[in-house]
Amino acid sequence: MNKFSRKALTLMTMFGALASSTFAQSAKPFKKDNLVIYRIGDMHSGSDINTYNACPIYLDEYNILGEKPVLVQSIGLPAKTMGDNRRIVALGKDVWSGWISLSNDGQSIAIPGYDAGLGTEIANKPAESVNRVISVIGADGNINSSFVLDNAFNNNAFRSAATFDGNEIWAAGGGGANNGGIFYLKKGEKNAVNLGGISFRQVKFYDGSLYACENTRVYQVGSGRVTEAPKKFINLTGEPTFNDGTSFTIVDMDQTGTNPQKIMYYLTYNNGITKYSLVKNKWVANGVYKDIAKGNAIEGKVVDGKVKLYIISSGNDRGGDGKLIEVTDNSGHGLDMSASSKLLLKSAENQTFRSLTWAPVKK
Repeated sequence: MNKFSRKALTLMTMFGALASSTFAQSAKPFKKDNLVIYRIGDMHSGSDINTYNACPIYLDEYNILGEKPVLVQSIGLPAKTMGDNRRIVALGKDVWSGWISLSNDGQSIAIPGYDAGLGTEIANKPAESVNRVISVIGADGNINSSFVLDNAFNNNAFRSAATFDGNEIWAAGGGGANNGGIFYLKKGEKNAVNLGGISFRQVKFYDGSLYACENTRVYQVGSGRVTEAPKKFINLTGEPTFNDGTSFTIVDMDQTGTNPQKIMYYLTYNNGITKYSLVKNKWVANGVYKDIAKGNAIEGKVVDGKVKLYIISSGNDRGGDGKLIEVTDNSGHGLDMSASSKLLLKSAENQTFRSLTWAPVKK
């Protein structure tokens, strides 16, 4: 290798290590109705994407109005600590982590991750030595990675994060009593408050209430800012008919705000999408759409009287297997699911998709 080649390789390596922080500095404001995909890995990740090692996190914003998604921008999260902003990385292989969510006010996104160096093994490490980190990115593209948990999900997975308005954090993950479940964290503090539960996957806000799903059920944790452990999590989906739930989304078919027609779609890893309609304050099952495999995350919206669902599908054994799939539910509120699907996008080599949400916008 000549002198020029060695210099070029060194610069490429430095770029790979710094990409997350440099991209963040040039982020543009998000655009309404765009999708944001939580991507793990880049061209430098190599075999790390197939292991439980730390990989870089990117938020890829896509315009989905046309026939095919158009990449608007890629925002790298900090791979190095800079001031109050901690570095934040993701597990390469773990499909049971990495759920992002839109804030209740729609103006920011909460992103879960770990404070660790790229390429280091981080799975199930003590929370005190490998802090769990939440990054909040605003509608303007500015990143705040100063939310840190050092007492949650000890020796277990940190799976998802939510925020009401960007100033407080709710986090979900695995672990036993007082160590797993759902935690609440005030800005500027590290010692989070345990709200209960043992093992949850996705946590998110919808219409002023906090919801969470685990392996078999979706729960309403509480209304508004839930800062203390509730007496009971309200089971919305009843007795389970599967055991690998991953993600959920709630939409309202009524666009006027006068006659709510709420529908919930509960995604599973290998058993498709179960549809529920809210009828007289009870969620009633409306069938299953099974033509989805390895379902990780789901978001939805009402378009021309139909529900458009966007699914992230990815395996846990290699990079390049992330997919963005569009599913259209042609039925309506209270009717059995009648759907069709199409593939929109695939991840590149040494990369995968893990979750998604709608772009935040200022109001």
